[in-house]
Amino acid sequence: MTALGTIVRFVEQIGKCLLDFAIPWRCMLCGAVLPSNTQWHYLCRQCFDSLHPAPPPQQLLAIAQEHSGDLDDCPLSLVIARWSADPRQAGLFRLIYALKYYGYWQVGVELGIELGAAVQLLAPTRYDAIVPVPIHPARRRERGYNQADAIAEGVQRLLRIPVLLDAIRRTRYTQSQTRLSAGERRTNTEGAFGQGPQAARLQGATILLVDDVFTTGSTLRSVATCALELGAARADAATLVAARQ
Repeated sequence: MTALGTIVRFVEQIGKCLLDFAIPWRCMLCGAVLPSNTQWHYLCRQCFDSLHPAPPPQQLLAIAQEHSGDLDDCPLSLVIARWSADPRQAGLFRLIYALKYYGYWQVGVELGIELGAAVQLLAPTRYDAIVPVPIHPARRRERGYNQADAIAEGVQRLLRIPVLLDAIRRTRYTQSQTRLSAGERRTNTEGAFGQGPQAARLQGATILLVDDVFTTGSTLRSVATCALELGAARADAATLVAARQ
């Protein structure tokens, strides 16, 4: 590093320390002030340690298969989640809502890094690409971005493989899944995805679909079906949270 670069780096560090002192980061769950050298900018160590781990991949895959309507017709080969949480309670879902509806992109990146670590530990295969579950263009305009893209950025930092942002597109605007039954979720997402400009890169690829929440797997199954129809060899899924019912 040049002398000028060293000076610039020093000034940046001084500025960061002053900013942290004036406007300290706080944990979104408990409000505790976070140290300047914190690993996460929205979560304290105590709250992080209190989060519940997700069920094993085999159990999540069984849920996806159960709700597919045909146990032998589930397009997913593996489902991984980092944590388990009850959507009717605060806690982890407060972070999900901040990411999804209030513009906290970095929350998705930091949680995505944790998800990437879980994938490294639990996935038995190496992936060719990460595919964030797409949202409809109208919903992207409403929110400003796709929260799955932020999560995928975090996962990519560990897996070091390409992220395909436009291999699959959401072609039909669907209502929120939050209050739908399992059957309604399945109907709501059927045929909602189609080919994107990067679709050729799915040919023969083993891909990892990434999203924020796994409940019954209806959205992930629909995206996986589309990916396989476009030539992918295998589609696995990874989400931040497995929602407890």
